[in-house]
Amino acid sequence: MLSMDDIKYIKRMYEKEDCSIREIMRRTGYHYETVKKYLDMEDFNNLPHPPREVPSLLDPLKPVIDDWLQADLNLPRKQRHTAKKVFERLHEKYSKLLKVKQRTVQSYVSKKKQELAVLDKQARLPLYHPTGEAQVDFGHVAVYDASGILIDTLKLTMSFPYSNKSYCQIFGGENQQCLLQGMKNIFMYIGKVPTRIVFDNLSTAVAHLGKGHDRILTDGFKRFKLHYGFEAVFCNGNAGWEKGNVENKVGYERRNMFVPVPTVKDFCDFNKELFVLCDKDAQRPHYIKHCQIEGLFQEELPQMNPLPRTEFDVFMLETRTCDNYAKIHFDGNTYSTAPKFARTEVFVKAISDAVFILDGECRQVISHPRLYGKGLESMNWLPYLELMSRRPMAIKYTDFFNTLPENWRKYLASQDIVGRRKGLTALHEMLKKHDMDTAETALSVAIDNGVKDVDSILAAYRALTAPTHRMVPMQLKCNIVQQPKFTIDNTKYDRLFAREVHNS
Repeated sequence: MLSMDDIKYIKRMYEKEDCSIREIMRRTGYHYETVKKYLDMEDFNNLPHPPREVPSLLDPLKPVIDDWLQADLNLPRKQRHTAKKVFERLHEKYSKLLKVKQRTVQSYVSKKKQELAVLDKQARLPLYHPTGEAQVDFGHVAVYDASGILIDTLKLTMSFPYSNKSYCQIFGGENQQCLLQGMKNIFMYIGKVPTRIVFDNLSTAVAHLGKGHDRILTDGFKRFKLHYGFEAVFCNGNAGWEKGNVENKVGYERRNMFVPVPTVKDFCDFNKELFVLCDKDAQRPHYIKHCQIEGLFQEELPQMNPLPRTEFDVFMLETRTCDNYAKIHFDGNTYSTAPKFARTEVFVKAISDAVFILDGECRQVISHPRLYGKGLESMNWLPYLELMSRRPMAIKYTDFFNTLPENWRKYLASQDIVGRRKGLTALHEMLKKHDMDTAETALSVAIDNGVKDVDSILAAYRALTAPTHRMVPMQLKCNIVQQPKFTIDNTKYDRLFAREVHNS
């Protein structure tokens, strides 16, 4: 192809100087067909020309290699085909069709792996986030409990992509009560409800995945969604980038609000502190819009829905049959009820952090902190102690007696009927306000001091649990009169006692 300057020169001679094709041929030395070609050319777009595919001796086996490499995408990285392994398998299974050397196979495998890697990444498009929308996700975070033990908790994060603000709440698990209670806490705190919320396909919200975007929701989540009037949108499977804002926020909050690892004595109190931390974090510029996050959040609040007039009560109610020890099994753990409910049916009302045992008329019998784990047990002794105190002599022959701590068993076994009754009454009084560990400590303190009567045990208990007051030095409002100083001189007394005594 001629240069653009040569083509321009040919066209100028023909159009501006009225030269004939023969004259142009004489001046330029080009052939007739060449001159005629560029005089007639109107399209000068520089279109790319794809390289012409050259047939390869490996073509018959390329589909086989493609299938192997495609299947590798679902396998662990260290168990995928190398180029050498592909060549060995081809040589073993398709030796008659394999007419190339290992280097040719290696070149094709390398090129194909790069193509598959690009397809697997899937190009992302920047998303538009309208005001009033939110995204929700759970993430793990470690905290210290009241005993100083490091435990794993679940952090629910709700982010608002338009303003990039977020709020979080922590719970012991990831069940439906934790999900709904966390969302409700945030709704109540901001005084609004997002118009549209994006979720993962959480089992607590989605009972069954239908075709395409169809989702069969759990009954509890449907009632919650209808009550607060928001639109729920669920991501495609394995497509976390569809809610990338909250995915980033889960990690951001963990790095900035849980380092160093905090101590959580009560989830409810700590969640209130988290609201303050989230509001404080919003006093910084948006990473793109360069204005304060809190200001952007205040812009989108009016676009959200108002809170409903009636508050939604988040709980799960199920029935359980008590065993011979009047205990029920719920969510993989064991909870006590009261002796009179042995082998009878009770209601279990569960919220995010507590379990309530109700009788047949839905009256509360006892409550427990909700256990998260498997094979754990929560024992509330009060109902059992009432029964024991009425029958103190029969206590040694009951199964309930065997479940008491060892030092209390020994103490009660050593008492007569009056002593047992008083001991059980004292234990009942202590457990009304504190746990069994405190009652055990009080008994140990009394025994270590050589006393075993009930009054001494209760005195030790009150000393352990009574609030201590720091002594403040007395502050006098007036000036103290300074007394004169006297010099002590005992010499006169010394001379007096040194004289001899004469008998008259």
